[in-house]
Amino acid sequence: MNYLSINLRGIRDSKKADWVRGLKTSHGAHFVAIQETKVPGNITFLVNRLWGRSLFEFDAVESTGRSGGLLTIWDPSIFVKSGVVKNRNFLAVFGNMTSSGDLIAVVNVYAQNDPGDRRILWADLIQLKNTFSGMWVFLGDFNDVRWQEERLNSEFVALNAQHFNQFIAEADLVEYQMGGRQYTYRVG
Repeated sequence: MNYLSINLRGIRDSKKADWVRGLKTSHGAHFVAIQETKVPGNITFLVNRLWGRSLFEFDAVESTGRSGGLLTIWDPSIFVKSGVVKNRNFLAVFGNMTSSGDLIAVVNVYAQNDPGDRRILWADLIQLKNTFSGMWVFLGDFNDVRWQEERLNSEFVALNAQHFNQFIAEADLVEYQMGGRQYTYRVG
């Protein structure tokens, strides 16, 4: 299953919708996770523009005013949803992969800028992970880096990296090395 995660800082712009749809199509994404939708209320009318003409299902966490908001869209022929957990800072979708029946949880994360709030989020995500056995995929905007080399044009705070690395270890996650130019992606 291919994933696309992107922080759009607002999704109303039709150029952004076209760009996301193009990325989804060109990379064969089955799951699209968008952070910072900045749209309060019902966003159904925007999802079709982002996904295209093929079948899709989605779930969302509304923004608070013009702040935050999460949207996760997926191909129902690849993934069948059985449950969801919503929080201001994450949207966890649980289900089965249609090809194998394997249980999987896909978590769209948007971490706040405040380090204390992020530490609370890391604890909440570990607690959530302990409630569901199966495969887990965490993607999104974590607003943290693991190593100093990853921080470009901003201040590196070793304590924040330590807490983020501790979260990754406690959640038993594996970070895939990814690369790109205007975005980061992993094909395959």
